[in-house]
Amino acid sequence: MTETENQAIEHPTIEDKLHPLQRLKQRIKTPIIDFLDADRSGKTDMLGKVFLLVPAFASTLIIVLIFGFLWYESVPILTDPVGGPGIIISPTWDPNRDLYGIAIFIVGSLLCTVIAIGIAVPVGIGGAVFLSEFCPMRLRQPIKMITEMMAAIPSIVYGLWAYIVMVPYIKNVLAPALQSNPLTAWMPWFQGDTNGLSLIAGGVILAIMLLPTVVTITTDALQTVPRSLREASLALGATQSETARKIVISAALPGVGAAVVLSLGRAVGETMAVLMVTGNSLQIPYTLFDPTYVMTSIITNQLGYAFVFPLWRSALFAVGLVLMVMSICFTLTAKMFIRWGMKTRGYI
Repeated sequence: MTETENQAIEHPTIEDKLHPLQRLKQRIKTPIIDFLDADRSGKTDMLGKVFLLVPAFASTLIIVLIFGFLWYESVPILTDPVGGPGIIISPTWDPNRDLYGIAIFIVGSLLCTVIAIGIAVPVGIGGAVFLSEFCPMRLRQPIKMITEMMAAIPSIVYGLWAYIVMVPYIKNVLAPALQSNPLTAWMPWFQGDTNGLSLIAGGVILAIMLLPTVVTITTDALQTVPRSLREASLALGATQSETARKIVISAALPGVGAAVVLSLGRAVGETMAVLMVTGNSLQIPYTLFDPTYVMTSIITNQLGYAFVFPLWRSALFAVGLVLMVMSICFTLTAKMFIRWGMKTRGYI
């Protein structure tokens, strides 16, 4: 340790000798005294810092308040002998018999999210790499503008299109083709009769809705990579595709990660389009062509009827609580992977 650090240990400050409450009082008084003693420009600077601090705390406070509200509303079903924490793993939902198992909704949401992310992220990153690295300049802006316009289309419009176009296609073309093809007919996840309202319909429409977010954010991240990195890679003999894959995407990893995190949030929380094409059947889907029920759909469909029944209403709020916890866990997990990727590449 340095001499200064040794002196700090041997001679504690006056604040260190104070009682914790006195120390807190001192820390509150000090900024106020500094503000009163400061000149006009100093006061303006301090007020600016306070006004910038308020939105940061407000956003955190809003999340805490929402979480607290959901927890408060969920307590009746979580503490009642009829329900309890076991509703999270119970697969039976029947309010007429006081059965409030929400496992079927959790499974449906997870499967739809996995399908959507599995399609949207690779396709979206590929599209972003094309726009950033290979697309001619005269086509780049029109394509990017159309992609950004897709993000502005209401989810109900996506749902109507999927219900009219995608659902009949799955029923009449996709399912028969996969179930009659010797290469895929033996696969268990392609089995079963279907009317088109299915797990795969929900996953695919979600993926289409996520594509604009992934493509736009990833393209912006790729375009912020310094051109000198590309030129250095090409000068060392790398091809343009190798440069894009190994240099540009690696350098833009934080932005790509942000696109994935935002996509996860929207995939878990999307309601109307998924509600219209998944069949809303109270069963766990075992194949891609089985109908399913997601967490957002059950809240939308039943909250109006359940509001006057305390346990039923509380069970729906418990679904919302689990949904929020899942969304937070997904976001934290994605950020951990992003941080790990940045660390392995020497960015942090």
